[in-house]
Amino acid sequence: MEFTLMPKPIEIASPRLRLVALNAELASLQLDDRAAFFRVLGVEPEPTWPPELMDQTAMEWTREQLRAHPADTGWFSWVYISPVMNRLLGVGGFRGGPDAEGAIEIGYSMLISYREQGLATEGVMALLDWAYTHERVKSVMAQTRDDRDASHRVLEKAGFVQGETPQDSGSDVIVWHHRPNRKVA
Repeated sequence: MEFTLMPKPIEIASPRLRLVALNAELASLQLDDRAAFFRVLGVEPEPTWPPELMDQTAMEWTREQLRAHPADTGWFSWVYISPVMNRLLGVGGFRGGPDAEGAIEIGYSMLISYREQGLATEGVMALLDWAYTHERVKSVMAQTRDDRDASHRVLEKAGFVQGETPQDSGSDVIVWHHRPNRKVA
């Protein structure tokens, strides 16, 4: 059996979270060998993983993006880990690196038992801090369904403001915008 060393993943820390950027290897393990995925991350097995908004299609898309563009690790999925409990709590990340105008899109989803505790907001704010360390990033946008009040609060607390919804996005979608000077402390 041949072993290869997995490159050390990108990690960031916030007061209650350790965020780990999925690379191609982690993204593959998440799909193909969940036990190894948990083991490599150093977390307890999570029977309810992944969160509801991270379905099979999203996980496969992330893996394919990271396989095709390994240098873009960090511009896709990050897992939220409790360093105290050694458990996966949720996921957040981007839909790729900045476009020509320096805009990126952020998303997130928490396991049900870790919602309503400020953890999603903390994760989003940590990801914003990381993204804005890259000079190319000028703004961040998010989209939520109009019936997701808790998600709206996450974005408001992270300094996002509601924008105009493009006509092609559907009437049940709200678009949010963030610029570095809008960051809430």
